Amino acid sequence: MSIAPPQRRYSAPALDKGIDILECLSEARMPRSQLEIGKTLKRTPGEIYRMLMCLEERGYVVREPGSGKFRLTLRLYELGHRQHALTLLREAARLPMEELAEKTGQGCHLSVQYGPSLLVLMERMPARRICLAVTEGTMLPMVETSSGMLLISRLKDKEVRELLDNDSQYRSLTRHKRSDFLGAVENVRKRGFLVKTSELNEGVTDIAVPVGVAGTDTASVLAVSYLAIRGQDATRACCELTLRSAARINENLGITP
Repeated sequence: MSIAPPQRRYSAPALDKGIDILECLSEARMPRSQLEIGKTLKRTPGEIYRMLMCLEERGYVVREPGSGKFRLTLRLYELGHRQHALTLLREAARLPMEELAEKTGQGCHLSVQYGPSLLVLMERMPARRICLAVTEGTMLPMVETSSGMLLISRLKDKEVRELLDNDSQYRSLTRHKRSDFLGAVENVRKRGFLVKTSELNEGVTDIAVPVGVAGTDTASVLAVSYLAIRGQDATRACCELTLRSAARINENLGITP
């Protein structure tokens, strides 16, 4: 079971008990009896009886016919999907991206996969700086962008094949360039993030960092199109700040490392 974080500001024993029960059942492959739940949580059956009855009345758990053992319903799934994932993603990313833009002096953008294309979901610009802007709503080829390559690297091999087989940009490449692209995707997969010279804009270095959980609607990429100022190159520092910003977005989404 999850352990309560240290130095908690508030205590809500009844709420903790209910969440413990839900987490216990979520980790169980088979329905569990009141006694089994109590043993797992190191509580007596009497301690969790009223909470189980409440969760059952509210539709979060149900008893199996015959055995009377408890299992989760789809109630939590239903609640989770009432909030659109992209709306939650935008809200989680807003402040971290604004801070990233100001600290780096560069524009940053958050992108997601949209069919075979890359969709720029959100963009933030620094104040009073010359930088490269990538407008929200822009659609770009997955295979021609650093963010697209990183998103592809987070897919399973079967999903990669299906995506590329239906991508006209990829099919138009020579066999040699296709091989190079797949090799680059594998390198990105091993490293986890991407720093490379932009193929769309001269003098620009793309920094792309993963955000969210691969295979879900939160899977996205935080990117900075780093436009170097003459005589300065802070690419490494910009990359570190981008990684920190991505970690903050994940924290805001409730995603733990």
